[in-house]
This record gives sequence, C-alpha cells and structure tokens, in this order.
Amino acid sequence: MKFKLLIEPKKEELVQAQVHQENEFTNKLKLFVLTNGNSNQIAAYDDKDLIALSLDQIVLITIIDNKIWAICSDNKKYQIRKRIYQLAGELPNNFWRINKSSIVNRYQIKRFKGTKSVGVNVIMRNGLTDYVSRRCFSKIRKELD
Repeated sequence: MKFKLLIEPKKEELVQAQVHQENEFTNKLKLFVLTNGNSNQIAAYDDKDLIALSLDQIVLITIIDNKIWAICSDNKKYQIRKRIYQLAGELPNNFWRINKSSIVNRYQIKRFKGTKSVGVNVIMRNGLTDYVSRRCFSKIRKELD
C-alpha cells in the first residue's frame, strides 16, 4: 500500500482511495473523511447516497422491516448499516436504549407516559412514540435520579 499527500492551498480538498474491495477499514475511512473526523456525526444512507447525519438531529433509531433507521426531528428517515447493539456502544451518553429494537435521543424526549398495563411509553418532541421495556426504564430512572 502506498500513501501520497499533496498540499495545494488553491485547489479543492479531495480524498481518494483506490482499494481492491470495500471492508471495515474503508467504511471507517469514508466516515472519517465525510465527517471531517467529527464524532458528532454518523454515516447514514438517503436512498443510496451516503451522508453524514448529525447526531443532534436524530430523535429515534429503530428497526423497521429488518433495517435500522434513524428518524430525525423533521420525520425524515435515513438507513444506518449497523446493528442496534453496535450503535448502543458507539453513541454518546445522551442516547438511551429503550427496548431491544430502539434507541432514543434523551434531549428529544417530551415525556414518559404510563400505559393501561404496567408498561411505559416515551413520547418524543416530534410526536413519535415507542414503548420502554421495564429493564431499560429502570436504568433510565436510576440515571434521572
């Protein structure tokens, strides 16, 4: 493998990599380049286009039709090509796991609402709702206390 760095202040910045195949390293490199090393963004797909999605925009990350989707405050959906457990380990502390298939941004929570049964639902600022499992809710309560 070779590395070449050209510094030309008058030209537009471009990062180009020629590889034999896409792998975990190339995906991390692509994300790093697209986010300028900013850890406040995540790689997401708008149809087939890769974009850097700001974590501040994300309200809910959930599974829909066996795919992981980030739903933003404007109710737009972006696909994320990682597993929920991977995201739970990578996201900052303001993202809470609320059940096996969902993660919420705590700054986007409007309120918690008890259900007729023993359960609890979370209501987000953009109107989305999802259930909170008992185990996850006990962790959230400990963090809020």
